[in-house]
Amino acid sequence: MAEPVEATDLMYLDFLPFGESEGNQAACATERMTIDARIEEGWEWFSDEGLCAQLRNNRVRIVVEKSMLEKYSSYFRALKSFREGDSTQVHVDCDVLLFVILVKFFYTGTLDIAPSEVATLLEACVFFGVDEAIDRVECWMTVTSETNDPELIRNVVKAIPTIWDASNRHGQSTVINFCSRFLAINFISAASDSAFMDLPYALLYACVNSPLLTVDSEARLYDALIRWFEAQDLADEAEEEKNEWRANLLGKVRASLIPLKVLLARYSTKNFLDHKDRTIRITHYLKSLDLSGCHEVDDYLLFHSSARASVPDELVGSDEQAQNISPGVEEGSSISGLEGVCSSLQLISPTRNARWPVGQSLEALTVVDVSQCTMIPQDSLVLWLGETCPNLTELIATKCPQIGTSLIPILSKECPRLQTVDLSLDTISVEENEIHKTEARSAQVHFLTWAKYPLDQLTSLSLRGRHELTDLILHNLLLNCQALLDLDVSMCTMLSDHGIGEALRRLPQGLRSLQARCTRIGPSCCNLLSRSNDLQTLNLESCHGLSAEGISLILENQVSLETLFLGDTALDDSALLQFKGRRLRELSVRDTKVSAKSLAAVIRMSPELRSLDVRGCTRICNPENGEGEVAVNRDDGSLFKELESRDFLEELKVGWRFSYFGLEAMTPSQKLLRNLEVGVGGNLCNLCLGKISAHWSSLQKISLCFQTIDDDGIIEILEGLRCLEVLEVQNNICYLTSRGIGALVSRCPPGLKVLKLDRFAPEMSDDDLLQLSRCCTKLSSFSLVGCKYLTSRSLVSISQHMRALTELRLEECGNLTANGGACVLESCKALERLILRHNGKGVEEAFVMKAKMELPHLWYLSLDVCDSVSDCFETPGKVHLEDSLSTVLLSRCKRLEGGFLGPVMSDGKSKRYHKDTIVLRWTRDRIHSCTISRRI
Repeated sequence: MAEPVEATDLMYLDFLPFGESEGNQAACATERMTIDARIEEGWEWFSDEGLCAQLRNNRVRIVVEKSMLEKYSSYFRALKSFREGDSTQVHVDCDVLLFVILVKFFYTGTLDIAPSEVATLLEACVFFGVDEAIDRVECWMTVTSETNDPELIRNVVKAIPTIWDASNRHGQSTVINFCSRFLAINFISAASDSAFMDLPYALLYACVNSPLLTVDSEARLYDALIRWFEAQDLADEAEEEKNEWRANLLGKVRASLIPLKVLLARYSTKNFLDHKDRTIRITHYLKSLDLSGCHEVDDYLLFHSSARASVPDELVGSDEQAQNISPGVEEGSSISGLEGVCSSLQLISPTRNARWPVGQSLEALTVVDVSQCTMIPQDSLVLWLGETCPNLTELIATKCPQIGTSLIPILSKECPRLQTVDLSLDTISVEENEIHKTEARSAQVHFLTWAKYPLDQLTSLSLRGRHELTDLILHNLLLNCQALLDLDVSMCTMLSDHGIGEALRRLPQGLRSLQARCTRIGPSCCNLLSRSNDLQTLNLESCHGLSAEGISLILENQVSLETLFLGDTALDDSALLQFKGRRLRELSVRDTKVSAKSLAAVIRMSPELRSLDVRGCTRICNPENGEGEVAVNRDDGSLFKELESRDFLEELKVGWRFSYFGLEAMTPSQKLLRNLEVGVGGNLCNLCLGKISAHWSSLQKISLCFQTIDDDGIIEILEGLRCLEVLEVQNNICYLTSRGIGALVSRCPPGLKVLKLDRFAPEMSDDDLLQLSRCCTKLSSFSLVGCKYLTSRSLVSISQHMRALTELRLEECGNLTANGGACVLESCKALERLILRHNGKGVEEAFVMKAKMELPHLWYLSLDVCDSVSDCFETPGKVHLEDSLSTVLLSRCKRLEGGFLGPVMSDGKSKRYHKDTIVLRWTRDRIHSCTISRRI
């Protein structure tokens, strides 16, 4: 460093190292570091972290022109009024690096701002009165509040509590507003960071009150605030103050926009929420809108909310696009090769309702999820998307029966940038050869015509479960979506093998992913798929039209596959060995004829395997024996030894041949396993469960079927697997006693969401179930089968304490429904699947109709006619597109008289046997009724 030049217009500013007071300063000048701010080389000190550390740990003198200090700093201008004004040497009690940043700003005009230093820099600016630097900090804040850089957002969130504190102490209103504004705009990113829990209450309150609060869903806001409360140490706070905080924060959460399953899981907080304001939070900064599960959202609410969307002050009045009303879809005829069939059909343009306010155009909004929003008509959704989301790239509308495939061609004009569309529906699969009586009544006929605008950017399309999807419609869709890469037509039973093949032939580049589970895919598709080697995902499970030769033809050229699902098909060794790919991450060969030898060969070629499903593969018992022999080789671990080096394995579903030896072969290296399912043919005991708990303590799901476990095994699971979210035990050889049930109550994993105890706890009492329901209030799925001592008290316990259930199955459980099932309909409003069979005669005849009206998300209902008070059930006779209920199963039984034809029960009545099942399905175009022999 150059020696400072002595002059009357120079100021010598002395700084002490941390921990040293001014009274201890007695060092000579040679022990002091001197920096001349007037020469450019002096700034080299500030670009080197090591040199900066030296500055903080040594006495430092900075030489600055007095005129420069007085020009920018009111602090040094004020020194003129004191005796220090004539002095050329001043001691400064400030962090030397912060002052250096200010001095650099004086000379260069640049201000280096890092989020972690904003608070102290602000204090330095206020202390020295550098107003221009404060303006620069405020300008940086304005730009930063709208940043998309996740790293910068994370750093600001960590620093924002100290910035908020400093700005409040110094009365910097602009900075105070920045803190609440930044947090409001970036709330979702901030809530996912651990630093969110350190936010002060006042800042969080200002954030949730901001009109710019931007959240993709009200449920995310609700969850974040609940987690913030749980992380606070409020032991010293008065109860009234705690409740005031809850009321002030949670009172801004709009209950009608929280999915029922989320709201009911935290039922105790419902009274704090806002039950009046139904407006959707839509701001100029919104990029993704998730309304899934919000059954109260309708078309008027969409338009009303977008009209009230909050925008930044600088954009108010500048967006003329918000005044434009979409004229709808122009009429046009199909441009496909099927003009002769569709030329007489025209698209009807959606009509705008006069009561809808004009919404604003939100350029940033690219993702919209309206799953389970059955109150939004298709035409209204099209108009709203066209007005509000011109840059929409992803539309998710699953479980919306009121929305059909005809939505896609209409959106081709309104949202030309669409890349992903998901219109999947929940449904069940019924094989044609199982049906012995059928009846179908057409409700309305749907044709698909296309507007003048093909979807050139659509790459992903999911139509799973769409029974109205025919060969003609699929052909027309793919002809106008030439960029399509991912297609899901699983459970689309109206599609034929030839129709699927002809449609796929229209795609010039071929598919990247094809999911066609439970369809009629056969030889035509096999020939087509055999010529494609770019597939990464292929799911053909339960496609019974496939032959082993056809599967072999498909696999021999597929080297890029990462996901391969061929369960429940004609797959055998000869077909599986044709596969030469080395990128597999997921493999399912359940219920096929593959042997251990061929399976081991594929596993050996798949170093990145993450998921494996071999349940029901009886031939892996002993690869040397014939097909009809089921012998157990002493070397049980040989097959699973191949998995030892698969460090990425996260999911394992096994059955035959999996025992203690297979477990021993795998456990040395498998630490990432999260999901374990052991089915028929496996042989696990309590000792095995102890080993599983010890080696795979991070398991999130364990499912055991036909195993030899009892109370001790359950206790091993509960004590060792504290991360468990899914516990399924069914049809085991041993039973759970009151001791095991007590352990389940007292040691229930905190995150348990799914509990299945089918034919495993036959001695469960009403009191046991009451205690269990009280400790499992957040369950989303609960299944009990064979608990013969339960009464209607237990059904009341379930309905009162397990309100968040989306799936409930109760079968052969004593007299649960002796007093009817109304309590379930009144309390468990989030139910999507409900199965009540053989639980006692008492279910109302109108139960199906009441369930349809009371449960907004219910799509699957299964009952037994034996339980009806009048031996029959009233069912809907018309199709209402807004109704979510699409499948009703009514099982019927027959009684055999006593004697050699059938046993007599203790009450003198003959035992009931299953006769058949009536399956009722409502789709967009028909009411379908059939009778099958088996119980679904």
